Amino acid sequence: MAAALDKLKGAVSDLAEKAQTDKGTVAAIAGTAVAVGAGALLYRRYARNAGPTAGALTPDTLPAGAYDAVIVGAGPSGSVCANYAAQGGAKVALRGEGGRGVCGTVDACSGGEELGAAVGAVWLWREPQGLPRVGWDKYCGDAVCTPAIRILEDLGVMKELVDANEAHFADAGGFVSPMGISYVGASKEKLGEAACCAVKRINLDNKVAKAAKRAGADLKEGFEVAGATFDAAAGLWTVTSASGATVKGRVLICADGATSGLATKLGYCTEAPRGVCSRAFVEGGTHNTNFDGVCFYPKWSLPGYAAIFRHPNDELNFCYYLIPTGGDGSCGDVKESDLARLHNDALTKDPFISAALGPNPKIERMRAASLRLGSQGVARSYDDHLLIIGDAAGHIDPLTGEGIHTAMMGGKAAAETLLEMRAAGCFTAANTARYERRWKEAYGHDFPWSTAFAGLIYRYPIIMDAMASEVKRQGDKMMSRWAEIMTNMKPKTYFLRPDVAAQMGFAVLREVVEQKLLGKEDKYKLAA
Repeated sequence: MAAALDKLKGAVSDLAEKAQTDKGTVAAIAGTAVAVGAGALLYRRYARNAGPTAGALTPDTLPAGAYDAVIVGAGPSGSVCANYAAQGGAKVALRGEGGRGVCGTVDACSGGEELGAAVGAVWLWREPQGLPRVGWDKYCGDAVCTPAIRILEDLGVMKELVDANEAHFADAGGFVSPMGISYVGASKEKLGEAACCAVKRINLDNKVAKAAKRAGADLKEGFEVAGATFDAAAGLWTVTSASGATVKGRVLICADGATSGLATKLGYCTEAPRGVCSRAFVEGGTHNTNFDGVCFYPKWSLPGYAAIFRHPNDELNFCYYLIPTGGDGSCGDVKESDLARLHNDALTKDPFISAALGPNPKIERMRAASLRLGSQGVARSYDDHLLIIGDAAGHIDPLTGEGIHTAMMGGKAAAETLLEMRAAGCFTAANTARYERRWKEAYGHDFPWSTAFAGLIYRYPIIMDAMASEVKRQGDKMMSRWAEIMTNMKPKTYFLRPDVAAQMGFAVLREVVEQKLLGKEDKYKLAA
């Protein structure tokens, strides 16, 4: 296979030279293009099917007391990675990362510090009072999409959440467009299952961590990560705590959240997160909400949006997402610093959100978290003996801001890659790159499309109005399609299918006529 690739490369070079010396030779140019395309396809097939490169660092060479992997970070990515790696027989340890993890920029943090998570592994947490615990309150929308539900079912965690009344599956859901066109339907009936469920992160993370421990993870507390160094000769990372304690492992897995102190220190994360989200829980019985989940798209914060998700016991999660658009880091016409104002205005001045919450909701103080979307600031998620997963790698959808399902999918991909490398005895970038190929095939291919659609929605809000009108026209059939795309059951390229694109094209034309020519009323305006 290698010889064939070399021949192909030579042929491509010859054709390219010929095309340069005789620019009028269309055949040579066409031949070059065909050869390059064929070569790319051949290489992709070869890379996908070929096994990992073999090496000398087999499990029997692992020094006493060392681990196959050390995972830093205790979110869904680290937990899932820990579980699958432990099931596969890897000896893995987790040591936690000091600091406030995903706590973000807008009066966000009011609780403990996240000190770690694991793979096969050691999990470390510390509350401000110094009392260790497993689990930490993360600030997000709490939406667990279908791919994550599948993984939780596989790990036995979904049943635990349901039995403990800690998960609420969405049935009645919908969205409100920038012009105030709204639809709430029952897409669950069309899909045959709920597209997502709501689970408080403190409950989710706690149960996934405990499941990893049952699978063989070495769950420990009280280890605050201060740094990590790599010994290339020995093929070992040394992770050091603030107290000077150390742990060694073949692979370092950074899973320490969107702000990723460790990946930043090591030079793999080169800029601060640009997105941000808020969260506030609303006490059950104090609101007027009669749906399970609705997204609100006010024109003044596009491509960002607000959302209300129902938890068990009639409790609500109200959240607001600001999505970066363009290269300057702004989130449409607003910035991260506007989050508190937008969040609080929505509670009393937004005509749809204030109606859903009612006049006297018992709502907690706003909390906030940073969002690193679409691999922002992370050029690649692997290196020799190194993997970066979850929010630390920017594995959050750039259109929806959802990251729980991608974190879990990426954690599983990292565990599969770790087990392959362990068996082969080689942990160089040639093998860790297999992890990046895996996550790109699973969900990363969608990120550029999500970014493009976010830009379109910002520039042309009428697209969302047209979608809402089309959903109203077709009912739950169209709503179920929207739910599938927004929860990663189908790729964003589904919008480009000829039948779907044609429908949307006509819907946009109808909306242009109604808004621009017939003076359709704008129902989405903030109260004075």
